Amino acid sequence: MANEKLIQVVDLCKSYHKLDVIKHISVDFSKNEVVSIIGPSGGGKSTFLRCMNLLEKPSSGQILFNGVDICAKDQSKYIDQHRQKMGMVFQQFNLFNNMTVMKNLTAAPVRIKGMDKKQAEDKAIELLGRVGLADRADAYPDQLSGGQKQRIAIVRSLMMDPEVMLFDEPTSALDPEMIGEVLDVMKQLAESGMTMIVVTHEMRFAREVSSRTIFLDDGRIVEDKSSHELFDHPESPRLISFFDKML
Repeated sequence: MANEKLIQVVDLCKSYHKLDVIKHISVDFSKNEVVSIIGPSGGGKSTFLRCMNLLEKPSSGQILFNGVDICAKDQSKYIDQHRQKMGMVFQQFNLFNNMTVMKNLTAAPVRIKGMDKKQAEDKAIELLGRVGLADRADAYPDQLSGGQKQRIAIVRSLMMDPEVMLFDEPTSALDPEMIGEVLDVMKQLAESGMTMIVVTHEMRFAREVSSRTIFLDDGRIVEDKSSHELFDHPESPRLISFFDKML
């Protein structure tokens, strides 16, 4: 079912000391949906995304993943299992520099999921082919460009067969000429039906690839609409002002 809810966020709050960063956010994400989260820097986008797989611990509220509240105390022992189902791609690539690309890709599936080593290597080769890097399996990260490293980081998440992919500004650390190659891979993923939640400054990606875009500012959702409607008919003065600077 296209609108089957995968993640339900209910009244989510996150504070650091006395600073409220996320303020009572409630929002649903459906299976096979591609959602971009846009907004000014410091508005809470990355914190919100990191709360979704509990890299940041919410101060209050619920995050239901497949109907299970992963914030509940009785779920804390299962957090690694929940995280395995949520692939995460960061601004920085976080690859192990002392391991080849192949080892970077196969280490977690073999160790954590108990996948057979040969099976993991076959899967890695197939996925590397999909992102145009089949010939780099034996390379080390310091032999790769930034764009290649980020494509490897995406493949590393896909190796765990996640149900959703979370992207935290995946192109912001890249040189301009490398951004396109990473966005192309993300576009392929979107077309394959992967559920994706993408914090991004790439307005063209949000508009053309995402089915839906959320404008988040000052820790709150200001607008949440289909991408075409949000870009073509912004309503709030804050979003209009944001677009004046970005578009």
